[in-house]
Amino acid sequence: MFECGIAAWSSIPISNDPFGPLRLRFLARCADQLAELKAAREGGPSSGRSADDPLVRIAHSLAGAGGTFGFPDISARASELERLRIGQADAAETGPALDALIAEIERALD
Repeated sequence: MFECGIAAWSSIPISNDPFGPLRLRFLARCADQLAELKAAREGGPSSGRSADDPLVRIAHSLAGAGGTFGFPDISARASELERLRIGQADAAETGPALDALIAEIERALD
């Protein structure tokens, strides 16, 4: 997998990286969304059968922004979760995908 996270960007001074501030804002947003993802996990299984599903909304957002800001692993995990939720997969399938996304965000924030 790709190296990502704050550590991966620490060798590039933000003043020399035009996307540095945007990456930091993305990571701050990830921290907020991490809390939402964990709350969804603790809330137990839900159907995920509509685009109004908060997990679909968060996963979709992270899938696009993760790749844009240099976090391809977050993007890949979020895309998988979104695909499973929209595809009406059951909790046995979406649970591990949700856990993988949470773990990837936690790695990026370390």
